[in-house]
Amino acid sequence: MYIQIVLQSLDKQAVLPINYQYPLAAWIYKTLERGNPKISEFLHQEGYVDGHRRFKFYSFSELRTPGAKVRGDRLILTQPEVTLSIRFLANQAAQSMINGLFQESAPLSIGDQISRSQFRIQSLKMEMLPPLGNQMEFFTDSPLVVSIADRNPDGTPGKKYLSPMDENYHQYLLANLQRKYTVAHKAGLIEAPAAPPEIEYQLLSRHVKEKRIDLMRGQPGYTRVKGYKFRFRLKAPEAVLRLAMLAGMGEKNAMGFGALKRNYVPRFN
Repeated sequence: MYIQIVLQSLDKQAVLPINYQYPLAAWIYKTLERGNPKISEFLHQEGYVDGHRRFKFYSFSELRTPGAKVRGDRLILTQPEVTLSIRFLANQAAQSMINGLFQESAPLSIGDQISRSQFRIQSLKMEMLPPLGNQMEFFTDSPLVVSIADRNPDGTPGKKYLSPMDENYHQYLLANLQRKYTVAHKAGLIEAPAAPPEIEYQLLSRHVKEKRIDLMRGQPGYTRVKGYKFRFRLKAPEAVLRLAMLAGMGEKNAMGFGALKRNYVPRFN
């Protein structure tokens, strides 16, 4: 399910941190908790497990802020409206989000220690995905993250973030999607054969846009994540395309990475 939320600033000139993903993800968790505490606790504490990996099976877009200006590490809004879209694979989680949104009474606060702005929900629209076929062109609606284990310069365990231009990028990207498919099938979230599906990937962008995002900056657990925005094509069974569209691709989907859109604009009623 797609949920599109239009927020309206309550401040004369709203100022957001460029790295707004973590506070936005925290707000989504709180809204889920308001709508259904059990679902929120399950997603936060357990999730859908594959070994040491835990999937939440939802994703959300970057904030759409038309005309916004960047000043240092701040985003200065020039228009009061901000749009966010959230996608859920599990209908129960989507319903919890909707319930939580309708129970929302206090303004939504997005910010960090330096700046914080208040918003109210102006409109809320929902849509189920239409039939997708077995081939789609995707555009990243938030930076897509793929990483492999590596060593930091001091010898401690670290990560190497891969670019879509790297030779083996698609292998790691599709392996992640295959794992999500297996876990989602076991959880009963998709109706499709249990056998791992065949997936074909083709990079369509000649140039990719790198984005570095700081999560929990200035707090314990701080990390810098590197993702990319680009266009690509997948050929796969419809259940796989639906999974990619709703749950997201790559890593850290529930933290604001790997949300996808296609050359199709949902028509909300």
